[in-house]
Amino acid sequence: MQSEAGAGAYPRNLNRQIHGLRGFSALAVFVFHVYGMGTLWSFWPAALNPVAPIFLAGRHGVEIFFIISGYLITGSLIRHQSAAKFLIDRAIRIYPVFMTIQLLVFGLGPFIHYRWFDGIGIGGWLTAFVENGLFLPGIFDLPLAQLNAWSLSYEAAFYLVSAWCFVVARYVGRWPVIVTLMVFLSFALWIDARATFFLPGVTIFFLSRRLRINLPGWFRSLSLPALALTLALLTISEFTGRALTYAATIPAFIFFICVAEGRCLLSALLRTQFLQFLGTISYSFYLWSPVVTYPMKLVIQRYLHGRVDDMVNVVLFAIVGFTASVAVAYASYRVLEDCAGRRLHRSAGSRSRATVPV
Repeated sequence: MQSEAGAGAYPRNLNRQIHGLRGFSALAVFVFHVYGMGTLWSFWPAALNPVAPIFLAGRHGVEIFFIISGYLITGSLIRHQSAAKFLIDRAIRIYPVFMTIQLLVFGLGPFIHYRWFDGIGIGGWLTAFVENGLFLPGIFDLPLAQLNAWSLSYEAAFYLVSAWCFVVARYVGRWPVIVTLMVFLSFALWIDARATFFLPGVTIFFLSRRLRINLPGWFRSLSLPALALTLALLTISEFTGRALTYAATIPAFIFFICVAEGRCLLSALLRTQFLQFLGTISYSFYLWSPVVTYPMKLVIQRYLHGRVDDMVNVVLFAIVGFTASVAVAYASYRVLEDCAGRRLHRSAGSRSRATVPV
């Protein structure tokens, strides 16, 4: 979010490298969707197959989001010094955009025969609405309405576990927290190995809180290759199993600590105005882009596929879809995240409103 100083100003506590990394991650996920929708709806050109792994790697921008959350959300909880205030702040941050899209998808889904909404009864509709509203799909095998919202299930679980650990540490002690974390990690790793990507962010936050991080130049030079290796290992792990997902947390730790420290090969890129802007609207962009591009997929599949070269179709989908998604995301950010968020914070009586979108 923008600071209280006014539009376009950056809060003093904003790490612009991490903010830009948020924008990079959202862009990476969109790049994957170009590939995913192109292959699913049969307009992906064969000429782009040699670079398909690059597009495929974009889906792992979500794991980068998890690292960012591990770092920022831990700091947010400590700043709030209250589990209740922290969770209220998280709900105000997440729900305005999420519920707007949820109402749109559940309202139109049965009428446009969208996925599993086709033929759904009122009981099933209500059950799915509540399940999705509580972020249960993604972790559990339940119908998912918003395609990108699966990751919010992991985020919500991380919020709840973090708040629980804070309360236990304050009133009981640290050892019960360690037991809680071990149980949570065992469950998380059993459900999905990608949940481990919260850990590098949490670890780096506590390291930076206890120590002044001053990385040597040779270590900072590893940031870019470490990011590339992280994405490569995660992409390969889709075909080989979980072991490489766990292994990917090592280069992920290296590249993110370089980004958090702020002086690395990635810093100049992440501080560009383009990625800073995308970082600001990244949450809205992440959730709205599948909704905005859905009609485009229908148009291309029904009217252009077979009549227009697929290279033209995929470029058209990428350019028009990105432009429209950014426009809708910016409006969503201004109205739902910023304006509605401020009003909800005032209504909730929050005295520690976050000025950074975490």
